[in-house]
Amino acid sequence: MTAISRPGAETPLAPAAGHDDDDAVLGCSPIYVWEVPVRVTHWSIVISIVALSLTGLYIHAPFLVPSKPVDASSMMASVRWWHEIFAIVFTVSIAVRFYWGFVGNSFASWRQIIPHRREQFHWLREMARYYTFRRRHAPPYVGHNHLAGLAYSVVSVGLFAQVLSGLLLFGWIMQSGPIHALFGWGSSVPGGIQTVRTFHYVLTFLFSAFAIHHVYSAILVDIEEKTGVMSSMFSGYKNIRPAASLEALGLIGDSPEEQARTKAFEQVADAGRKDA
Repeated sequence: MTAISRPGAETPLAPAAGHDDDDAVLGCSPIYVWEVPVRVTHWSIVISIVALSLTGLYIHAPFLVPSKPVDASSMMASVRWWHEIFAIVFTVSIAVRFYWGFVGNSFASWRQIIPHRREQFHWLREMARYYTFRRRHAPPYVGHNHLAGLAYSVVSVGLFAQVLSGLLLFGWIMQSGPIHALFGWGSSVPGGIQTVRTFHYVLTFLFSAFAIHHVYSAILVDIEEKTGVMSSMFSGYKNIRPAASLEALGLIGDSPEEQARTKAFEQVADAGRKDA
């Protein structure tokens, strides 16, 4: 097994007892990682992005336009209505996920996702070494690895920017009411409302590019690590070898869930040894 290095240590940290083969990084015990709000908001955002991209592209450049002007106008109105409905779902989902980053478990916490401590940047670099074929095994995380966390942090900023630009466009169209009062200043942006529209449009393609990479990486990690990454976004559970993850070893901060599970596993193992 590839030894696990503690940041700043001169010698590698030994693997957990009983895990001395290359398969030690593979999962074998289920642990509840992704809570219901995390999974629901994840899929709500996914569905919303798909719907918003399709309707947004139609609004930008209508395709499949009916031959009669009245029908074409009606279709555009329907597409705009669905765009606004999914924009609400998108905004609410982001708000709930942002809130859950403060009240959810340690795997959903912003403290885990956003790299900000020395040891997190150490394991971020180790993950980068794995992705660039300079490390045989991926560092054994239970939650998000910190390279992915850095990417999600940047994407989260983009999500908030997309919501803001959408509200600015909506406020400019409304011309009255509370939305206009709060977000009717889009025309004051340098370049006017066209800058906001272009920014909103470009972000759509950036999200599409990220989605392709995200799906590819999830499938790759699921195959390589065999921890059930893909199925975990439906069930909430990943398969992790007890005491072998960075969280259980205490190398990347506080993770009460993983440490409690590891302690229970060790108690059962100790009881078994005494009985023997």
